[in-house]
Amino acid sequence: MTKIKNQPQTASHSVERKDIKIGEILIEVKDLCKQFEDTQVLQGVNLQIKKGDVVAVVGPSGCGKSTLLRCLNLLEKPTAGTITIEGDNIFNSYSIYEKQKLNDINKQIKLLKKQKQKVSSEILDEYVAQKEKYLSLLKEEKQTDKEIAKTLNKHREKVGMVFQQFNLFPHMTIMQNITFAPVKLKKLELAAAQEKGLELLKKVGLSERANDYPSALSGGQKQRVAIVRALLMNPDVILFDEPTSALDPEMVGEVLSVMSDLAKDGMTMMVVTHEMGFAREVANRVVFIDEGKIVEDSAPQEFFNNPKNARLKEFLSKVL
Repeated sequence: MTKIKNQPQTASHSVERKDIKIGEILIEVKDLCKQFEDTQVLQGVNLQIKKGDVVAVVGPSGCGKSTLLRCLNLLEKPTAGTITIEGDNIFNSYSIYEKQKLNDINKQIKLLKKQKQKVSSEILDEYVAQKEKYLSLLKEEKQTDKEIAKTLNKHREKVGMVFQQFNLFPHMTIMQNITFAPVKLKKLELAAAQEKGLELLKKVGLSERANDYPSALSGGQKQRVAIVRALLMNPDVILFDEPTSALDPEMVGEVLSVMSDLAKDGMTMMVVTHEMGFAREVANRVVFIDEGKIVEDSAPQEFFNNPKNARLKEFLSKVL
């Protein structure tokens, strides 16, 4: 377990925020499913993230943690379910269920037609009506998807993402890396983006590296740059996908310290992590995923001291 270290050079990480009320639902996920070919990775996930929440997501490798995170900003398109951000629907599909029902109804209609001498027209008409219903639902979903696609990038701007492998552009300086998106998307003028970027780099102890290239930085420094890049877009929530798993142990603390400061400043975060110390000390909720399902979601003290689920008890006995 990695202890979160205090870093004297790292000041508060306040950023300009929108007028957001703490405790309001920011992200809501219902019946979310994701299937890759024959593998069901997520199975009916239901989750609410409130403004100000710091949600640590833990679980065994391959359980669907990172896939859930990537579905929230549609880097992975879910197979079914709904995702709502600040009341706006960014994904809405129950097509797995509807297509299966449609398939079952078509089979039943074929069977009834073969037995036409034995079946009343009313029964057949009822199945045909059901078929039209599900065809209509699927058509509505396609129309909704088109409408969502028009505003998807705007929704993505609300959701920052910090990846395991940093994903910095190697041919750009640190300043160019962090200002590229806000300038490209016309959220900030270049001069304003550079000024704000330098301010944020200073807060994570990297202002002197603004003109360096990523290859000159350590893994911990690269990850702090990736966090600044996400912050400069002024998101309403930041998703962290195992942000320390690619780091040497001595660099983990400096990244967790920055994230801890963000939590203190009220940044809404969802963090897929193996760092149980962070989950216990910084998160206000810990979610355990196993085989694509959320099997426990509770406050850290309850989660670690009084786990309800047998699989969670087994997991904690191995990682603590």
